[in-house]
Amino acid sequence: MSKRPGWIQACLITGVLSILSGCGAPVDDETRIRETIAEMIAALEAGDVGDFMDPVAEDFIAGNGGLDRRAMELLVRRERLARDAIHVRRLDTKVRLIGEGRAAASFRALATGGSGVLPDEARFWQVTTGWRLDDGRWRVISAEWEPALGNL
Repeated sequence: MSKRPGWIQACLITGVLSILSGCGAPVDDETRIRETIAEMIAALEAGDVGDFMDPVAEDFIAGNGGLDRRAMELLVRRERLARDAIHVRRLDTKVRLIGEGRAAASFRALATGGSGVLPDEARFWQVTTGWRLDDGRWRVISAEWEPALGNL
């Protein structure tokens, strides 16, 4: 297995909002944040770094090394290009609304990467993200991640 920890970091800085439509029942804030995290993971798995980064606020900062938005995008691009495939399985998602227009979301994630039937790499991570409601859209403003359960 590779000893490259950076690729998972990019996978897990997940979470913000983008889904909303003008029809149907209104979607609550917690659901919108969960849906945005799912969309970001889908974009990462599809190799669409632009869509992954779309919900990330301009003033984003990652506690792990103080990455700003630009550095995060470069990290995601590098790690995505280094692997034929990336897959993320999100577990135990918790969303907590904090006052007006603020939220926190945390989850565990199993991220795998590589090519072939079996992944070359697999790691569990604990991820915590901060959110802000900007003009009706939830944006991720901060993220921290740390190994959970060790590497596989």
